[in-house]
Amino acid sequence: MRNTIILVFVSGGFNVHAQRLLHFTATSGFDHGTRDVSFAMFQSIGLDLGITVDDAPTASAFNDPGSLFLYDAIVFSNTSGNAILNDEQRTNFEQWIAGGGHVMGIHAASDTYRHSTANGNNTGTWDFYAELIGASVQEDPNHVSGTPPYEMMHIGAHPSTSNLPDPWLKNEEYYYWEGGYFNPANNVVLEVEETIGPNGLVNSYDAQRPMSWYQELPSGSHIFYTALGHAASNYTGDEGFRQHVKDALAWMLEASTSLAAQSGTSPFTLSNDGRAVSINTSTPQGFIRVVDPTGRIVHEAFSTGPLRIGIEGWATGLYVFVVGDQARPVFISN
Repeated sequence: MRNTIILVFVSGGFNVHAQRLLHFTATSGFDHGTRDVSFAMFQSIGLDLGITVDDAPTASAFNDPGSLFLYDAIVFSNTSGNAILNDEQRTNFEQWIAGGGHVMGIHAASDTYRHSTANGNNTGTWDFYAELIGASVQEDPNHVSGTPPYEMMHIGAHPSTSNLPDPWLKNEEYYYWEGGYFNPANNVVLEVEETIGPNGLVNSYDAQRPMSWYQELPSGSHIFYTALGHAASNYTGDEGFRQHVKDALAWMLEASTSLAAQSGTSPFTLSNDGRAVSINTSTPQGFIRVVDPTGRIVHEAFSTGPLRIGIEGWATGLYVFVVGDQARPVFISN
């Protein structure tokens, strides 16, 4: 039987896409050494939620918009420093956010691209990121000494805390924000009790104690950050931490129809013979990529107009056709 193409629509757009998360752990500052255990935890959460999790210890996935537009969400898990993405990769990420991409930051994600208004080193390179994540941890001191146990209280109601005790007693390297940066648009969901600083005193920088928060952007992006997650044990044996992250991720993705399944006019039309996809694009010229169900690019071409791509012999599954900065899913079956 020859190949056929099925494109499924629902009211307002497409609804055929397996949700996908990029687990990003690049560092150019302090390295917490948690990337492997973090990836294992997110893989486990992915199985629970029915999403695919791809590991990204380097920034190659940010190289072009088509790569990023395969992902519904990106988690910056203990990233650090201000040299993990180049200028082009930052621009691609900003375009992805403008298209509705969701972001989660964990712990040192707030020690990544520190805001220009923050104290200390490596500030002002990319304020877009710090404002998106919602904070830059202050320097000297950054946090409490060690990982002492303190109680955290729920602030309001949010799905990310719905399965946590209130108060929640947890050992953690609790961050300070006073001399750093804190976005007033953050919606706080967890706040730690009064802590003792490294000098053995309660200090002014302890007055602002949020530990987890979210933002909802006009683009539809859901942003979630938690300052928790310092030690490897968070990812291997802390059920409360895993539940918090899992519920936050579920909340982020709940309303997502995915960037590869946006509504709107398709940049291509389908052939009527079942043997090829004919692409008629309004873009005068540019790259056209086709990504298979495993995330592998199976076709790439530079187009100066309409293009016809043969699909005979392709495996059954959902393919993503990326035209410029737009992406559309096509299900191909034998």
